[in-house]
Amino acid sequence: MAISNNLGTSPTPSPTVEHAFGVFDRELGLDPDERARAQEFHRELTSRLKEAGVIVDAFLQGSFARKTMLKPLRDIDKVVILHPQHEDLQIAPDGAVKAAQLVEGVLTYEYPDAAIERARHAIQLDLGENTFGFDVVPAFEGRDESDDVMIMDLAPEKYPWKRSNTRTLIDVVAERNDKCNGSFVHQVRFMKHWAQRTLDESLPGLHVESIAFLAIEGEMPHAIAVARIFRVGAQLLGGVGYTDPTGVDRLSGKLDQVSREAARQAFAEADAKANQALLLDSNGRTEEALALWYEIFDEPFPRRQLTGEEYLTNLSLGAPVSTGIRPKKPQTTPTRPWAP
Repeated sequence: MAISNNLGTSPTPSPTVEHAFGVFDRELGLDPDERARAQEFHRELTSRLKEAGVIVDAFLQGSFARKTMLKPLRDIDKVVILHPQHEDLQIAPDGAVKAAQLVEGVLTYEYPDAAIERARHAIQLDLGENTFGFDVVPAFEGRDESDDVMIMDLAPEKYPWKRSNTRTLIDVVAERNDKCNGSFVHQVRFMKHWAQRTLDESLPGLHVESIAFLAIEGEMPHAIAVARIFRVGAQLLGGVGYTDPTGVDRLSGKLDQVSREAARQAFAEADAKANQALLLDSNGRTEEALALWYEIFDEPFPRRQLTGEEYLTNLSLGAPVSTGIRPKKPQTTPTRPWAP
């Protein structure tokens, strides 16, 4: 099945609509200070694991590293490269278990008040409800010329270490974002928010990111971009499927048929609404267009744009200047499966 992401002669969104997407973007993005604190803790944790002789290197992976994470900042993925002195764990039948025990021992000693749990691929370090947590992934460097790593697998079918091209994934997404002049990761966040609200997180974030990657190859206005992603997503979910951005992992095959069809329908319905919103905006019916975009994305997309008069009136009265965003509903902490 041929995939077409051509929207024909879709009009350029008005500055008002693009401003609304800018407000939306600011609401979704991580707090810069919080991001900086997480990066500082990443460096601290790396240092302590090195001092204990457990690892020789570490790097961040996942949506935090790719800059596609939505707030609230909670689970951060971190790969730790085990010290060569532990090389025998790669061939020992219980090598992955012993690697987990090594990392757990240091984390328990260094962070006695943290909650520590063992997952299939990671040691989960939770620093508390009002801060962030790290999924610490023990790994070895691959034994070839690639940048792949062999990550811990505590529920293996054959071998307790699983190959991962996570570094390549980070690089490929960064290259696409550069090609889009920095707009791509923002558009991915729009789509992840939509998928969480619309599909109740039944479509994992990497799937959403992969569909966006296949749809967006260059810089374009946010409204045009998300409309294109909706169209391409409906086609991919109903047709040949899709891989992750590196082209290695066929993600669509990991969805059951019910989930895949539900996602296809949701993308198709959003595609129709997005193109209607573009048409309304091009005909000067921008308020109606904004209302339709709000219907697609829900909070915190602005329901409407303040007029200049309303803005100045609020300032003169000393009232807060509202963007038309409804008060947020309480959010539950999003879950993220390791295997997409």
